[in-house]
Amino acid sequence: MIETRFVVSLPDVANQEDRRQVPIPRVGVRGVQLPVQIASEKNVFHTVASVDFAVSLQHNKKGTHMSRLMQILDETAQYPLTLHELQQMLDRARNMLDADRAEVTMRFKYFLRKRAPITGATGWLDADVEWTVTLDNGSVTRLVRVNMPVKSLCPCSKQIALYGAHNQRAYIRVELELLPSTRDLDMEELCTLLEEQGSSPLYPVLKRPDEKYVTESAYDNAKFVEDMLRDSVLALRQLPGIRRFKVECESVESIHNHNAFAATEEWLSPL
Repeated sequence: MIETRFVVSLPDVANQEDRRQVPIPRVGVRGVQLPVQIASEKNVFHTVASVDFAVSLQHNKKGTHMSRLMQILDETAQYPLTLHELQQMLDRARNMLDADRAEVTMRFKYFLRKRAPITGATGWLDADVEWTVTLDNGSVTRLVRVNMPVKSLCPCSKQIALYGAHNQRAYIRVELELLPSTRDLDMEELCTLLEEQGSSPLYPVLKRPDEKYVTESAYDNAKFVEDMLRDSVLALRQLPGIRRFKVECESVESIHNHNAFAATEEWLSPL
C-alpha cells in the first residue's frame, strides 16, 4: 500500500517581499512547445507552436508563479486560437498574477492547401507565422509576422540573355500592426496576397504541364526584389485594419554567393 502524505502548507517563496526595489517588465517562460488549433475564416487546423509568455513583476515581489503561466497556456490551447483569444488570455494572466503588463509570442507553421495550376494536383505549402500580443495597462498591441516563400526571376537576366533567365526562391516577409478596432486577420488571405507579389507562387506538387506553366508564367512576370517590394507595398496599403507595416523581400540568388534584398516600413494610421 502506497502511503500518501498531505502537506497542509508550503512556503510561497515567489510571493515573498523583495527589498531591492527593481521592477521587472518581462518575466516568464520561453520556447514552450504546444499543440494548438489555429482558427481561420474557413476552417481550423492543427499545428505545433513555440510560445514565449511573460508578465511584469512588481518591484517588491521576489518572483512570479511560472506554473500559473503554463496552466493558462494549457487551458487556452484547448480551443481554437485567434489574436482575440490570445488577448483574452493575457487579460486573465494579468489578473491572476497581479501584473500591469503581459505579453505572448506564438510561432507556428501555417499551411496552405495548394492546387497545381494545370493538373490540379494538391499538396500543403507551409509559411512561417508569428503572432505577438502585448497588453499593457489596458492598451493592446497586436503584431502579425509572416515569412512567405515565392519564386523570383531576374528582369535583367531575361533582357540580356539569348535564352533563359536566372530564377530562384525568394521570401516576402511582413510585420503588420493591427488597429485596436481590428479583431483578427485572415491568415490565408494574407499569405495568398503576399505570394501574388512574386514572379510566381510556389507549389508543393507539380506535374510536367504544371511545371511548364509555372516556368513560363514566371518568365512573363520577371521581378527584381525592388519590384516585389513595391508591389507588396501597394497591396498592403489596401489591407483594412492595419496601423503600420514592415516588408522585406529577399532573393536567394542562384548566380551569386550572396542574397539580394529590399525593405521598407510605412504607417497607415497615426498613433
